[in-house]
Amino acid sequence: MRSTLCDLVGIDAPVVQAGMSIFTSPALAAAVSDAGALGSLGAWNRPPDQLRRELAELRELTDRPFAVNHVVPDVNAEALAATLERAPAVVSFALDHAGDLIQRVHDAGSLVMQQVNTVQQAQRAAEGGADIIVAQGGEAGGYGGSVSTLALVPQVVDAVHPIPVLAAGGIADGRGMAAAMLLGAAGVNLGSRFLASAESPVGERWKRALITRPSEDWLQAGFINVLNPNPGTVGYRTASTTWGTRASVLTDPTPALTELSEADAAGDREDLLVVGGQSAGLIRDVQPAGEIVRALVAEARDALAAAAGLEL
Repeated sequence: MRSTLCDLVGIDAPVVQAGMSIFTSPALAAAVSDAGALGSLGAWNRPPDQLRRELAELRELTDRPFAVNHVVPDVNAEALAATLERAPAVVSFALDHAGDLIQRVHDAGSLVMQQVNTVQQAQRAAEGGADIIVAQGGEAGGYGGSVSTLALVPQVVDAVHPIPVLAAGGIADGRGMAAAMLLGAAGVNLGSRFLASAESPVGERWKRALITRPSEDWLQAGFINVLNPNPGTVGYRTASTTWGTRASVLTDPTPALTELSEADAAGDREDLLVVGGQSAGLIRDVQPAGEIVRALVAEARDALAAAAGLEL
């Protein structure tokens, strides 16, 4: 299964593993890339020295294209410089328009992928020179993200044609991937599904939550989605605590994210906040990332073939 995304980036499958900050690793990104998709390493909250080491490790693990993700409101200049020195196939930006950073990435020889949550953001990204746009629906959270993936993706596709658009939010299997392609997307950007992979650096408690807790148990807290510690309650601000004592993430995520970074640096994966999207309700097991990529493509092909066989 190929699309314009594959031709542009040099990959075989139109699947991107989201660059989820410290919840990614060289092993995860390399496994996804080796399977023919686009793996990503998240730079946010990753100290620059660590990022340099892990970018070198990632390049040693795979000779395939990969992406590095940065969060625009909190771009670390040293970390960005380390990324551009490596000139990955793609540098992705989230949570705000990348602005002048787009030209810097292009000057380094990399493509720019911009996450958006509205049609207006997509148009601005296109005008600013983004090469790939991720239309992230409200199922995945994000600043300004209130429109569902199903409604957002075709609008963004129409607004920025012919720039390739990836669908994100609420997708965890080949059926969702097929639906996104039928909406005009050139591929999908998946987060939660790859958190529940063998190579994912998150703790086993987190992985168990991803494969056992239904969509209703995941709520938006600030600009991220977390596991609701109070089953049976839904909506914003219903969580008085998360794993441990991190209620502050509902109003100000900075202390919680600092704590997460410290826990990650100490190797205490089990202490990490349990983050996931509504697509967790579709996840049934933990698999190697390469098998996830292959299953996504196979399921999408089957779904598209079945749709083609409908009597009209």
